[in-house]
Amino acid sequence: MSVLPGHAITDGQLCALGFGPHTLDVERVGIVLPTGMGCEWRTLGDVPESPGVYAFTVEDAEHQSVAYVGSTSHLWMVTKGRLPHSGGSRPGNRYGRPLYAADGRVRINILIAAEIKQGRRVRHWAQPLQASLLRAEEETLILRWRLREHGWNLR
Repeated sequence: MSVLPGHAITDGQLCALGFGPHTLDVERVGIVLPTGMGCEWRTLGDVPESPGVYAFTVEDAEHQSVAYVGSTSHLWMVTKGRLPHSGGSRPGNRYGRPLYAADGRVRINILIAAEIKQGRRVRHWAQPLQASLLRAEEETLILRWRLREHGWNLR
């Protein structure tokens, strides 16, 4: 039995909270980064054009866990790296392009790459939410799922 990082969860539980699943189209694994080995991916599917909370889940053949939760003023930026209508781009905000990302996103990318190298599936989940509720919802989920204890959420 493999041990997954994070808190055991089902698709149904995440969907009941308002999250929608998005598949990662992994393009390259083994990208050399200053702090470890990362990967590049594209987050597939339609992502809400709004502020929201997002999560990464890790799955093996039998189980799924939520490993990380974050919040953003624009879900498109953390999943696609650019805004859909204006085309405004901030590659450093996109987890799947670690060469341009800030340190925290590089760290998560490296953790995701390690899971993918073990043959596990990682998905990116997005939940649209009012901007005024972001921090409280993010903290609630981190505490509920004890994600700081699992090491992916640090703050």
